Amino acid sequence: MAVLYVVAAWLIMQVVGVLIDLGSVPERIGPIILPLLVIGFPIALIFSWFYELTSEGINLEQDVDAAESITHVTGRRIDFIVISLLCAAVILFAYDKWWIGPPPEKSIAVLAFENMSGDPDQEYFSDGITEELLNVLAGVPELTVISRSSAFSFKGKDLSIRKIAEQLNVAHVLEGSVRRDGNRIRITAQLIEASSDAHLWSQSYDRELGDIFAVQDEIAEAISDALKVELALVAGKAMLPASTSDANTDAYDAYLQGRELFRTREVEKAVLHLERSLRLDYNFAPAHAQLAIATTLLGHRGVYSLEEVMRIAVPHLDRAQKLDPDLAEVHAGRAILAGLAGDFETEVEHAQRALELNPSYGDAMNWLQVALFFLGRYEEHDLSMEKMLTADPLDFVVRFNYAEWLCQNGRNDEARKLADQVLVQDSQWGAWAHANLSIFYEGKLAEGLSYALQVPEHRWASWVLSRVGEYDEAGRIAPGMSPWFVDASQGDWDSAVRTVQDPPDHVDDLVIAGGTLVQAGRYREALPLLERAQAKAPEGRPIAHELGARATIWLAEARRYMGDEDGAQLAAGISRRDLAAQRAAGRDHVDLRLNEAILAAFDNDTDRVIASLEKAIERGLRDLAFHYSAASFAQFEDEPRFVALRDEVERLIAEEHDNVLQLICFNNPVPDDWQPLPETCDGVVEQGKSGV
Repeated sequence: MAVLYVVAAWLIMQVVGVLIDLGSVPERIGPIILPLLVIGFPIALIFSWFYELTSEGINLEQDVDAAESITHVTGRRIDFIVISLLCAAVILFAYDKWWIGPPPEKSIAVLAFENMSGDPDQEYFSDGITEELLNVLAGVPELTVISRSSAFSFKGKDLSIRKIAEQLNVAHVLEGSVRRDGNRIRITAQLIEASSDAHLWSQSYDRELGDIFAVQDEIAEAISDALKVELALVAGKAMLPASTSDANTDAYDAYLQGRELFRTREVEKAVLHLERSLRLDYNFAPAHAQLAIATTLLGHRGVYSLEEVMRIAVPHLDRAQKLDPDLAEVHAGRAILAGLAGDFETEVEHAQRALELNPSYGDAMNWLQVALFFLGRYEEHDLSMEKMLTADPLDFVVRFNYAEWLCQNGRNDEARKLADQVLVQDSQWGAWAHANLSIFYEGKLAEGLSYALQVPEHRWASWVLSRVGEYDEAGRIAPGMSPWFVDASQGDWDSAVRTVQDPPDHVDDLVIAGGTLVQAGRYREALPLLERAQAKAPEGRPIAHELGARATIWLAEARRYMGDEDGAQLAAGISRRDLAAQRAAGRDHVDLRLNEAILAAFDNDTDRVIASLEKAIERGLRDLAFHYSAASFAQFEDEPRFVALRDEVERLIAEEHDNVLQLICFNNPVPDDWQPLPETCDGVVEQGKSGV
C-alpha cells in the first residue's frame, strides 16, 4: 500500500505539472497538492492497517473471519496496479529525460513588455517596442528567436519564467516594461536565464520620445552583447534598420497602430493608420511595405481585383525597397503579391528572403508553406510546417494549420490532442480546430456541429445543417452566406447557377462558378471559366485552389464534352500526377480519396471508383452529392455496388441527422446565441425518454 501510494502520488504531481504548463490550472495549485498528498500518506497506511477489502465491501480487519479473508487476492491486485504505475512512471521519466531534449542554448523568447502607462489604449505602443526588439534579435545569426505570437501568448498570465521557457523550449527570456507619459518614456528590460532564473543583464532607460529609436538600438545592442558573452555568439552588432531609426516618431506611432491591427486581421482599419503614417513621413519604409501587404491581403479577400492591388501595392513596395533594400517586409510584400498573381515560384523566393532577414517572421513562414503546397513541393512543405511550429509553437493559426496538416496525413489522433491543447489556450480557436477535424476528416457531423456553434462565424455550422437536410436552419444560422451554398447542398444546380453568374477573374470565384456549371451539365459554359482558372496555375500543376485536383478533372470532363480528348487527357494527367505525389508524401484523407474516385470515373474504371469511394466513406465522406461532384458519377447510377455505397452514406447521414436534432433541440451549446425553429424540433423525442 505504501509503494502504491508513493508511485500514484508522484504521477499525480506530474499530471498537475502538465496541467499547470497548459494553463488549465493556476500555478499555485502545485504547492497545495504536495502537502495534501503528504498528509494523506499516513492516513492511507492507517486505513489499510485496520481495514480490509472483502467481497461484501470494506470492513474492520478484526471483524473478518480468517477463513473468509481475501487479502491474498487483494494483495495480488495491488501488485499488478503498482507494477502498472511503475511502468507508467518509468515511461514518463524517460520521456521527460531523453525524448524531450533540452532547449537550444542559443535561444530566446521576447515576452510582451508590460504597459505601465495606465492607459490601455497605449498597449499597442509597448507591444510595438517589444516587437521591434524581437525583430532585431531575430537578425542575430546563430540565435533562435521565438516568434511574436507564441511569445505574446503569455501576456497577462501568471506563469513563472521557467514554465514559460519550458513551453517555448528556450534557454533565455527577455522581459520588461514600458511607461509612456507625454513625450517621456521609461523602458526597463532584463535578460533571464530560464534554468537558473538568474538575471544576466538588466537596465532602465529614461528618454524623450524622440529618442525612442536610439533607445531600441541601445537595448538591442546591450542584449546582443550580453548574449555574446554568455553564449559565445559571433554575431555582429544588432541594430534597427536605418529606415526605422530615422523615422518621424508620430509616423512610427501610427505605423505601430496599423501593424497591430493588421496582426489581428482588422485590415481595413490597419490601412487607415498606415496611410496616416505615410502622410506624416513619406520616407518611412516599413509603413510603405506594410501598407502594400495589407492591400494585397484585401485582394486575397476579394475586396480588390488583382489589377487594383498591383496599382496600389507595387509603388509602395518599390518605394520601400529604394529606402531600405534589406527590409524583410519588402520581400514579404512581394511574396504575398506574387501569390495573389499565382506566381508561386516568386512567392517562395521572396518569402525565403524575408525569412533570411527576419527568421521569426510568422506571416512569411505561412506564405511560404502555402506556395510550396501549390507548387506540389510536398516534402519541402512538410518541413516548412515543422519549422513553423518550432518557431511559433503556441500561435493559434500555426497550431490550427498544423492540425489540418496532421489530418491530411491521416494522423487524426495527434490532431485531436493538438486541438485539445488549443482549446485550453483559446476556446474559439480550439472549437474551430475540433470542428474541422470532426466534420471534414471523420464525418462526425453532430460532434463537429457542437464545436462549430461555438465559433462566432457559423459557416461550418451551416455546412453541417445542410448536409443533414436541415436547409432552412442552414440558411438561418448563417444568413450572410450565398444562397448558392444551400442550393448546392440540395443538388439544385439550376438555382445554384443563377447565384454565380459573371464571376470575377479570381481563382476561387472561377472554380465555384465553373464547378457549379459542370454539376448542372452546362459544360460549354463551364469550360472558359475553368480554362481561365487553369491558366493561372503553375505549368504542369492543378488549378491553385483547395479543390485544385478536382477542378482540373472538371476541366478534363468539359474538354471531353467539347470534343477535345487530347486536352482532356492532358488535364487529367496533371491531376493524376498530383494525386500520386500527395500519396507518396503520406497524404491520405477524404478529399484525396474522393478525387481518386472522380479521376477513376473519368477513366471509366468502375472497380477503382468503388474502391476509392469506400475509402473516402471510411475517412468521413458524409454527402449524398459526394462533395459537389455528383455529375462525375452519373454514369454509375445503376451500378449495384455504387447504389449500395450511396445507401450506406444515406444511412450514415440519417444517423448524424438524428444526433444533430438531439444536439440542437436538447443540448444546444449556445442557447443565447441561436435557437432552432420550433417546427424543427416538433416530434423529436429526447434520447432516453419515451414519446407521448
